[in-house]
Amino acid sequence: MFNSNYKNRLFGRTRGRSKKKINLKNYYELIDKYKFKKCNDKLEYILDIGTGYGETSIFLAKKFKDEVVISCEKYIDGNINLLKNIEQNKIKNIQLHNGNVYDVLESTNKKCFRLIWIFFPDPWPKNRHSKRRLVTSDFLKKLHKILKEKSEIHITTDSTIYVRFILNSIYKCKDYFVWLNQSEMNLHIKDYFDIETKYYKKAINSQRKPSLFILRKL
Repeated sequence: MFNSNYKNRLFGRTRGRSKKKINLKNYYELIDKYKFKKCNDKLEYILDIGTGYGETSIFLAKKFKDEVVISCEKYIDGNINLLKNIEQNKIKNIQLHNGNVYDVLESTNKKCFRLIWIFFPDPWPKNRHSKRRLVTSDFLKKLHKILKEKSEIHITTDSTIYVRFILNSIYKCKDYFVWLNQSEMNLHIKDYFDIETKYYKKAINSQRKPSLFILRKL
C-alpha cells in the first residue's frame, strides 16, 4: 500500500479534453489487474515515468521481455489506451501505477531499477510554473537512490527552455551521474530508439528536434 503523504505534488490533467464518458469502475478494476505494488528482489525493473498514451511502456516491454516495466502515469485517457494495448498484445511484463511517481520512489529503499525513462515530461514553459517541472537536481538524486549500479536514466524533451533547465540539473548532479551522450544530445531520437510516440510526432510536425539525455549512475 502506498503512502501518499508526500509534499511533491504533480500538476497537469488526469483527463483529456474529450467529453467521452468512461466507466471508472471498470477502469479501476482493470488497473488493479496490472497494479504495481512493490519490487520483487528476483526481478529486474524498468521505470517509465509519465508514459502518456503508453507507447514507451509497450516499446520497453517488447524490447526487454525478461524485465518488468513499471508504467507510472496519472492521465486516465492514456492509461486506458495503454491497458487496451496490453490486452490486445497479450503483454505480461507491464505493471501500472496510476498516480504520483513519488509514491513509487517512497515505497522502496531498494536499488531495484535497471533503467528509467522520462520521455517528454511537461516543460511548464512559463517562468511562474517552473517549480512544477519534474526533472530537477533533487529529483535526479532521488532516482539515484533506487537505481542499480551503472544503471541509466534516459530523458527526452523538445522544449529549449526545459533543455536549459535539465542541463543545470545535470550539472548540480555531476557527482551522481555521468552524462554519456554529451557530444551527441541533439542526434535524432531514432538514432537511438526505433520509437515514435504521439508527443514525438507532435514535436517533429512542429519542426522541433527533441534532445535526448542519457545519464549513467556513478
